[in-house]
Amino acid sequence: MPRNVKSSLRRRRAAPMSRFDKLHPDLRRWLQRAMLSWSVKSAERIWAKALRQNHGNVQAALSELDRLERALMFRDIERIWGPDHPGLIDGPARRTAA
Repeated sequence: MPRNVKSSLRRRRAAPMSRFDKLHPDLRRWLQRAMLSWSVKSAERIWAKALRQNHGNVQAALSELDRLERALMFRDIERIWGPDHPGLIDGPARRTAA
């Protein structure tokens, strides 16, 4: 059957959400509440690495994802708003004056 739309863009092989739907249920829940916008590809990569480092322990892997997300947020806060931003008071990126 002919298509209605002619485009030079390549067609996607799978529906965009199908890859998300195939993620581990705990990783999907984590992504749903994440403060940053993670791509499925990067989430899969860091999830696999966190599971390897924690010998398959899902809770430890989720804690590692939380730690990584917090570190990225603190880095962005400092870079965008500066080291005196109130969000950095207890953050890992807080530098003490020498």
